[in-house]
Amino acid sequence: MLKIRGLKKNFGKNEVLKGIDLDVTAGEVVVIIGPSGSGKSTLLRCLNLLETPSEGQILYHGVDLLSCPPKESNAALRKMGMVFQQFNLFPHLTAMDNITLAPICVQNVTRKEARRRALDLLNTVGLSDKEHAYPVQLSGGQQQRIAIARALCMQPELMLFDEPTSALDPEMVGEVLDVIKKLVSDGMTMMVVTHEMGFARDVSDRVIFMDDGYIVEEGSPASIFTNPQNKRTQTFLGKIDRKSTRLNSSHQPLS
Repeated sequence: MLKIRGLKKNFGKNEVLKGIDLDVTAGEVVVIIGPSGSGKSTLLRCLNLLETPSEGQILYHGVDLLSCPPKESNAALRKMGMVFQQFNLFPHLTAMDNITLAPICVQNVTRKEARRRALDLLNTVGLSDKEHAYPVQLSGGQQQRIAIARALCMQPELMLFDEPTSALDPEMVGEVLDVIKKLVSDGMTMMVVTHEMGFARDVSDRVIFMDDGYIVEEGSPASIFTNPQNKRTQTFLGKIDRKSTRLNSSHQPLS
């Protein structure tokens, strides 16, 4: 479905992506992990051209999004959905209107059909009773689930998730991850940037570890999390494990 070749991105003199080569097949769940500043989010934003790459190719079903006519690239980009760290809902619109706006305005879907899709998706994300609610009336987890429904209402082939739980309180993380897990079980092709290592281990077909603008290591979740080969990957996961151990021990009852 997706071939990335020699992808680079500079912000002035700062080279954030330094030559990314990556393939994603239909139905695959690719999870991208790594330290902050490694280029993970920039990679996703380059794929749907929210950021213009400095160099390289993004081949989507064989069409190079960086060199094809705008009409072709726009048609391809409509098949990609994205969920951001922040929810980015329109505050003056209800949940229903947030979800149906893009299909009506971009795909020329009838209001009746857009509403039908939205009601199905509200049920999917467990918020069928919130169609008339405004964002200010929703919790962070609920807003992110509405944002997921909004992206899905465009009926994408590929979903990009950029740290979808990073802006949430810990108690709300699970409800968003449960929605993403349901999409995994339904066979949705996904690329997910996350710091939730347990989630990455559970849902991914392949794990990508990035650092300093490069893909340092990739493999199955079993190989990456239990037997990483690269020293940088080992160091990163070792710090994550030690942090988890400290947090778990701090919650032990006093004897």
